[in-house]
Amino acid sequence: MSYIKISSEQQKILRDNAKAELNRLEGIQANIETIKLLDAFKNKFNICESVYKVILKEHQARKGKPCNGYLKIIMTQVPFALIFAGYTFEKELLNDLFGSKSSKGKNVKKLRDAVTHNIDEKSVDEILRRRDELFGYMDEFLNTIKTFDHAA
Repeated sequence: MSYIKISSEQQKILRDNAKAELNRLEGIQANIETIKLLDAFKNKFNICESVYKVILKEHQARKGKPCNGYLKIIMTQVPFALIFAGYTFEKELLNDLFGSKSSKGKNVKKLRDAVTHNIDEKSVDEILRRRDELFGYMDEFLNTIKTFDHAA
């Protein structure tokens, strides 16, 4: 296998770009309150995702699609998997959590992806701005899972 080569000037530009990204990320990391919020946000969504995947795994198995170790959340499938388990959720709530588009801004899953894989500043700002709303969606989902059989 041969190495791809670039000029020393291109190497310098690339190193400068990497350093600029490091400085940007360290700037975000310097705000402890923001980091705490992002950690809480990502952890709460991870719980939502893990709980949903328990249901999705069984739903897929019953459809003859055994789990290969990776379960992908696809919004067109989410309501059906939850109905399969006997839950009733408003489609709007599910879209706000797991969907791809929302009139309110990015949904929870998209924001989690944006701050996990790239630490997108616009998404960080959106989470800061919509904190109560976004945590409310996750809390409502988890509370419904926790209390569903008690409400019936």
